[in-house]
Amino acid sequence: MKITSIYQVLNFLLLPFALLLGFTAFPMIIAALANATALLPLFMIVCIIIYIYCSIRFFNRGVKQQQICNKSLKDWIKVNAYVCIAFVLLMFVQGSVIAANPMLISDQLMADLAKQSNNSLPPQVNAALVGKMLKYVTYFMLFYSVVLSVHIFMSFKLIKTNNHLFQEQ
Repeated sequence: MKITSIYQVLNFLLLPFALLLGFTAFPMIIAALANATALLPLFMIVCIIIYIYCSIRFFNRGVKQQQICNKSLKDWIKVNAYVCIAFVLLMFVQGSVIAANPMLISDQLMADLAKQSNNSLPPQVNAALVGKMLKYVTYFMLFYSVVLSVHIFMSFKLIKTNNHLFQEQ
């Protein structure tokens, strides 16, 4: 199978998640204005969205249609890919910690939820349910991180092989 067809499949896998991240970025802007610790996750989310958009644009215009692209598009892809690599590394570390001891994390999460909701959680929400949800979210994020890291590697390879498509404008 050619690299371009694999890359296109990965584009289709990443695009819905980028749209979902785009919808979650708007409330995070308000949260980041209220709490400065939310700026780093917001920055990473915005960089992931920009990376996916720019890489899809490069693939559609440059690789598929063989049109000349701005050199700045190459820079946008590379810079945002480095932030995405940091995100992937964080997801792998977080996933390994959660996979190693999910009940400890879910117990702490339950305690934090109870504290925030003034002990008014519904009876259906228990540590086992939170642990199961945490496990599924962790597996999804690990899958997404693998797809994103393969996409980044392939993007760098496509940029290197199609370097003639970038010029100063």
